[in-house]
Amino acid sequence: MLNSSEDEFRMMYEAEEKLWWYRILHEKILAEIIHQFHENKGINILDIGCGTGGLLTFLRKNNYSNIQGIDYSDYSIHFSKSRNLNVQKMSIDDLNTNFLPQQFDVIICNDVFYCLEKSQIIKALQNISHLLKPNGIFLSNNNAFPIFYGTHDIAVGGKWRFTLQDFQVFTAKSTLKIQYHSYWTCLLSPLVLAIRISQQLQLKLGLIDTSKLVSDVNVPPHWLNELFYKVVKIEEKILKKGFFGSSLFFTARK
Repeated sequence: MLNSSEDEFRMMYEAEEKLWWYRILHEKILAEIIHQFHENKGINILDIGCGTGGLLTFLRKNNYSNIQGIDYSDYSIHFSKSRNLNVQKMSIDDLNTNFLPQQFDVIICNDVFYCLEKSQIIKALQNISHLLKPNGIFLSNNNAFPIFYGTHDIAVGGKWRFTLQDFQVFTAKSTLKIQYHSYWTCLLSPLVLAIRISQQLQLKLGLIDTSKLVSDVNVPPHWLNELFYKVVKIEEKILKKGFFGSSLFFTARK
């Protein structure tokens, strides 16, 4: 039985297939998978921190069938299973005891590391490397740059915002090597920064009740949602490797 926290997860559930940000991220994931494995749809894929199942649903629509997810939230598992997805409740700390070595071609972990201690991140990356097949890839998206800190970070329990250098330090203690990275939402950064700096100021002045914060995952009006999507798609064409933005996407291999 779900309690009042269900509302937050329901927002995510309803936004994952519509919101411009999720659509862009899912397309980034798909592009990297196709780049490595071409039209091989039989590869084994694991989504760590699968949330309410939006990415797994997107992959299934693109004819990937050997897909599964894990998440530590009962609410995430509830909504993912409502999509008839293969998911199970599991902590990222328990990867090495629940899966076989060299089991997966692709492991994905989006926006999970920000809520972990740094020692947990290092251990998780070591376990992920252990679970990847020799030609496998690890894909990850993370919130970037402390300057973008805002109420969303507080609402979701975010401890950190990262740079590429952070993950270079983390992966140096595993066999993973970052092959490609890109910061994104560069063109939208002035707008995002204006909102986040305003939030930071309000937080300092005590104008925001942090006990009542919710994440900013919601779908704007259709025209604005499509505008943001098109702006980021233009950004991707102009900048093959973005140099600034509120998110950091990277691909790593063993």
